[in-house]
Amino acid sequence: ADALQLALLVEGLSKNYGPRRALDTVSLGVGRGEFVALLGPNGAGKSTLFQLLSGLFAADSGRIMVAGHDLALHPTSALARFGIVFQQPTLDLELSVAANLRFHAGLHGLSSSVARTRIAHVLEQFGLTARAQEPARNLSGGNRRRLELARALLDRKSTRLNSSH
Repeated sequence: ADALQLALLVEGLSKNYGPRRALDTVSLGVGRGEFVALLGPNGAGKSTLFQLLSGLFAADSGRIMVAGHDLALHPTSALARFGIVFQQPTLDLELSVAANLRFHAGLHGLSSSVARTRIAHVLEQFGLTARAQEPARNLSGGNRRRLELARALLDRKSTRLNSSH
């Protein structure tokens, strides 16, 4: 499929850590609105793939396209269209709930006025408005996960996920 029609296109992705090959020419395409689960045993390369997708590390070869934007050539444009919630929590527990969101908004190049509007929206959407000024450390495990989901959706122009069950 055409890279512009896919939410995510990974082509021939390889990554080595010294002599160890963590990924060996991995390719996959994910359509817009498609849900994909990535399963495999420990050491299969799942975490490495997500580290590459999030821009934490660079691939040794291959390319990653996010909504038609090449991650290597235009990382800000690509990452602005991609939200990740990692298996291990990645919140700064010393920062307030709102400060965690402001920090993320800054990393993704959102202006302060746009960030304020979107932060208010995701806080409301995830039922965290009343906790916005509390340190993330005070949140329960479930609310910390909600904050991570809110953060992942913060750079979306329209966040349509309904957090109520």
